[in-house]
Amino acid sequence: MAEESQQHRNRRWLTSYHATILGFFATSLLCGCQNGPLAALRSYRDDTFSRAPTKTELGDNQGLLGRWLTPKPSPNTDPTAKTPLVKGPRGWEPPKVQENPEADAEFKAAFTLFEQKQYGEAEKAFKAIAKKRKETPWGEKAQFYLAESYYQEGKFVYAHDALDQLVKDYSGTLYMDKVASREYAIGLKWLALSDPKTKPEDRIPWQGRFTGRRPILDTTGYALQVMEHVRQHEPLGPLADDATMTLADVHVKQADYETAAEYYRQFVELYPKSPDLQKAHHAAIDAWIKGYGGPELDGTGLEKAREMIHKTMRAFPDRAENNEKLYHTLALINDQDAERAFKVGEFYRRTGKVASAEYYFGKIPQCWPKSPWATKAKAELATLAKMPRTPSLPSRMFTQPGSSDPFSSNSGASPLGMGGGMNGMGGMGGMGMGGMGGMGMM
Repeated sequence: MAEESQQHRNRRWLTSYHATILGFFATSLLCGCQNGPLAALRSYRDDTFSRAPTKTELGDNQGLLGRWLTPKPSPNTDPTAKTPLVKGPRGWEPPKVQENPEADAEFKAAFTLFEQKQYGEAEKAFKAIAKKRKETPWGEKAQFYLAESYYQEGKFVYAHDALDQLVKDYSGTLYMDKVASREYAIGLKWLALSDPKTKPEDRIPWQGRFTGRRPILDTTGYALQVMEHVRQHEPLGPLADDATMTLADVHVKQADYETAAEYYRQFVELYPKSPDLQKAHHAAIDAWIKGYGGPELDGTGLEKAREMIHKTMRAFPDRAENNEKLYHTLALINDQDAERAFKVGEFYRRTGKVASAEYYFGKIPQCWPKSPWATKAKAELATLAKMPRTPSLPSRMFTQPGSSDPFSSNSGASPLGMGGGMNGMGGMGGMGMGGMGGMGMM
């Protein structure tokens, strides 16, 4: 009976464990957050920027073993291969498109349906032309107007997929500016669904998941993906800066400050003539500071915020009211650096490394004399002055037979001979291996 009850408890525990795991993944997929596993997987497998080269275009339709045993040159590197360009009066140009009255008539009939707002019939006609006339100007136009028909009918998911297919099949399409414009509009419509300030008439109901108006899962994640496509399709286009700013602002709302700061930094570097440049400067500083996790964690964000502050002061020297706030922010960052140094000094004091602790505590009054941590550091230095100095022994890795010092330029030196040098370095105010938590701690 005892064994049966134990098996019953184990079975019940496994059932609850599996239910918890399934519930976690279901919540992650349905919550609509950009940081969920579905969004990460989709971003990793995003191949909608351009069509990958086919095996025929690469001149290699063999497997890995076949390529290794019998390699074949690619036709793209063959000087005698045919080129898609022809030499004209202006140099090398694409060949002129031959007239095709049949294709013209098909597209004209479909476009007439589009102008008459018969979008359902136009979708069927454009889809047939895009498939039949693929890799031709008529196929390119039909693919674009297929996406446009979906958009006008409110089927934004289908419109987005059709635009992605257009870019994949015709990477140098003449409709790239219109593609970016439509994708930006679709992204704004989907992002508005998570904004509580959106008017009720502008919201897409939940039934829209089954009519193509919004994605079934992770609407916000798809919206951010669309905004990223706007940036990639036209990096210097009129909407690229707006898309970058939108991406950064959404990540701030999601408390993903590190990603938001990176988008703001890219905005500053890529769009120096944008009217929102100063806003991006200040937003990047704010995001890096908000992403700081405390003195026990990494302080790289504080260093980047300090660099951006100096860059902002140089870029806008005439904004006195803003520079005053930046000086205040810089003082806060310096105070955080003093706290970080104080925490490191406390760690070495607790572990008995007096020289290393003195170095970090002594650094605070010299670098940040006006910080409140300077007074505390002086008190700690007075206490450390009365503590005995315990010499640090070299690591066992340097005292084993046949071992050598990896930090020495002479790899054949005696490890015991190097041990005294390490102790000497550790005693130099904590600057040596003792200060790095290496030799002094072992």
